[in-house]
Amino acid sequence: MLAVMVMVGPVAAAPTPGLDELRDEVGSLTARYHELESELHQLDADIAQNEARLQEINSQVDLHRTSVIQTAVVGFTRSYQTPVVLHAEDLAEGVRAEGLSDAAVGKDDDAIDRYSAALAELQLIEAALDDNRARQAQTVEEVGRLRDALLSDLEELEAIEAARLEEIRQRAERAVQQGHTFIELEVCPVAGAHSFIDSWGFARSGGRRHKGVDMMANVGVPLVAPVSGTVSHRGNRVGGLSYHLRGDDGHYYYGTHLSAYGESGYVTAGTVIGYVGDTGNASGIPHLHFEIHPNNGSATNPYPSVAFVCSGAS
Repeated sequence: MLAVMVMVGPVAAAPTPGLDELRDEVGSLTARYHELESELHQLDADIAQNEARLQEINSQVDLHRTSVIQTAVVGFTRSYQTPVVLHAEDLAEGVRAEGLSDAAVGKDDDAIDRYSAALAELQLIEAALDDNRARQAQTVEEVGRLRDALLSDLEELEAIEAARLEEIRQRAERAVQQGHTFIELEVCPVAGAHSFIDSWGFARSGGRRHKGVDMMANVGVPLVAPVSGTVSHRGNRVGGLSYHLRGDDGHYYYGTHLSAYGESGYVTAGTVIGYVGDTGNASGIPHLHFEIHPNNGSATNPYPSVAFVCSGAS
């Protein structure tokens, strides 16, 4: 049989073992980055609201300041005594002193009360704005640090994954050189956590050689059609419950040791057609034994094909 290397476009290579910590860090950094973006959005809204309120309060302060001065002038014309508020260097200090003086003579002036209240609110708004702007500056700084860390981690991931892809490509080329055919799969046959190695040719009982890849996973993990085609189910003594997929691509796919069957008949890629188990001679060792038979012929090493689309290669 003539072995042909199928050239494929960008596909998802299996991640390099040991990358879990780096991936977790990227995930945490990304989540925190989005949190900070939300915080910045809220701070921007708070600042805009407080600035609008500050402008409004400043207008009120100016208005009440005029009323205080007018009240003081009226008081002067009536008593011929210069009010404290008029000769004070600071109007706010003068208002406080005038208030003490008014209290001593029983004077009740709403203008002074309104002015004092507006000044107090003005101080609160200014303090809130200062706090908003300080938090905004800190958040922007943290966002910058996170962005740099994310870019660094992502560049590292990209480099590692590129190296991993190159390694898988080299394995695929070696498989082709050994007479195997590389088949492009649409999805990984195991739709859950799993792991596998290149066990093609390993010794088996009765002098047999391993003609597939064993994808280790927990009992009950869904198994899906790696390509579209027609599925049938039937068991055998060695494999136990098994599926047989005649792919639209002209190839035959075999999976065995299932715990239960899924859909049969015509299915699209990704349809659940069974579940991981340990039937047949796999008792106590749940896994999917997966084979690829190009053009319905002899089995070829499936490792390079599944390594491109599955996450558990090592």
